[in-house]
Amino acid sequence: MKHSNIAKIDSKGRILIPIHIRKLMGAEEGTEIVLLPDGENRHAKMLPLVKEKTAKFRMLINDLPGSLAAIANTFAEYDVDIIMSQSRTLTKGKLAEWDLITDVSKCNGNLKELKNNLLASKLIKTIEMVEK
Repeated sequence: MKHSNIAKIDSKGRILIPIHIRKLMGAEEGTEIVLLPDGENRHAKMLPLVKEKTAKFRMLINDLPGSLAAIANTFAEYDVDIIMSQSRTLTKGKLAEWDLITDVSKCNGNLKELKNNLLASKLIKTIEMVEK
């Protein structure tokens, strides 16, 4: 509770995050924040997408049983933690799309190698990667 703070939500739903908390989070002006709500416990976590520590991926993949698990395993091999993801089937049994927000702080700059390894797996048709 050392760094806790009480903030108010304004009429437009905005919250002012005090500077000492933004510094602790590594968030500066323009930093995107992922809100992870927990409706059951009535709270939410805030995860800043910090430069050089997070990356977004969008992939078109073959819609086969086990595809997501195999791709997620490749991310794990490069010490990339999946923070949030959403997948959807575009054509059942043929094509799906997977969007991810990842923590790449432990990847040691191997993102290009990761991307090439993912493409070489033949599970992925296209991959877009945006480093934050």
